[in-house]
Amino acid sequence: MKQPNISDVGRCRACHRADMRRFLHLPQMPFTDDFIPPARFGHEFRADIDIFICPACMTAQTQHNVDIGDYYEDYQYSVGGSTIAGRFMRLLATNLQSAYYPGITGRTVLEVGSGDGEQLLAFKETGCRVLGYEPSSQLCQVAEAKGIPTIQGLFTADSIHRLPEDFREVHMVMLSYTFDHLPAPREFLAAARTILNKAEGLLVVEIHDLEKIIQRQEYCLFEHEHSIYLTESTARQLCNLEGLEIISFDPVPEKDRRANSLIFVATPKGSKFASQPAVPGTPADFSKIGYYDQVSANIRAGIANLERFVDTVTGQGRKLAGYGAGGRGVMTLAAMGNASKLSYLVDKKPKRPGLLVPKSGIPLVSLDELKSNPVDDILVFSFGYMREIQAEVGMLGYKPGQFHSLLDILAGQF
Repeated sequence: MKQPNISDVGRCRACHRADMRRFLHLPQMPFTDDFIPPARFGHEFRADIDIFICPACMTAQTQHNVDIGDYYEDYQYSVGGSTIAGRFMRLLATNLQSAYYPGITGRTVLEVGSGDGEQLLAFKETGCRVLGYEPSSQLCQVAEAKGIPTIQGLFTADSIHRLPEDFREVHMVMLSYTFDHLPAPREFLAAARTILNKAEGLLVVEIHDLEKIIQRQEYCLFEHEHSIYLTESTARQLCNLEGLEIISFDPVPEKDRRANSLIFVATPKGSKFASQPAVPGTPADFSKIGYYDQVSANIRAGIANLERFVDTVTGQGRKLAGYGAGGRGVMTLAAMGNASKLSYLVDKKPKRPGLLVPKSGIPLVSLDELKSNPVDDILVFSFGYMREIQAEVGMLGYKPGQFHSLLDILAGQF
């Protein structure tokens, strides 16, 4: 992958105000999926991540865009093999169908950033007609093999012209952890509104919840790939700017969601669903500019807790591994000063054998490594799948007490 270009935005991505206020600085951070061969270590992409708050609309965001077309072409991350993720996807599809289109089949669903097609497969099983739009060529092939028609490419405002005729107007546009990757979210919302059925169209978005990020100190979710971080309140403001009304924040109960999940369902203003708008539940502190002054200090304290945990475990002569090579694992390690003390990072589906984690430089390995090269403790970055991980890794002889949740360590609970 060639080194991508970085450009400045210079204004709020939501309300277009110019005087943004920085509240967090993470120096020289990599891409989340840019695993590298040993020969490339030290030459992988790294750049500062700065997070800003808009004093006018209180939307948190980055102010730089990274040209990442080549990067997404080779993107392979997927949670499709997870039982928890699979159950969530089926619940989302069936709940939306029963709540808004009961007893009706044939509704059209377009998913932007459709990955390996698992979410669309769940919609297809409810009787919907589906189409995916996905930049990764490998994930497109996986989806097509499942019978999910998929267009390869990065979705932009012009992409609606690439849609087949029977998807130029759709009943549902779906994005799962894709909306927060869009460099121009308002342009996307405007494009989505033009293709949504005006009477009963739905925009369904799952993103990372800024409220949870800050309260849990999950700095690892601040990434080059992400452009915007929303709460229920700022999501509603953003949708209203482009003629959409949020009608639900709870299509799937909190207990059935993934680790950090804010879901909202929006509809064109004037649709038959728009008469009952959802009320945001965002705490009042998030609308106060002074609240963000303490955020950086809290995140630094969390990083210090992680470093202290690693020093404590390895200082006792114990071997420590990480589990979960998604953004949480890669970015958590990248901000730490002693990440190289971990023996390796385990992933259920590593990208390729022989790769290193960017910036931290530790080996990326499969589950088999836990058996052939055992460790004493496992730091679980993908904490939302803790029970699933404990059960699977437990088959190799590991006990529950050997697993440590990222959230507990960030909070100093060790």
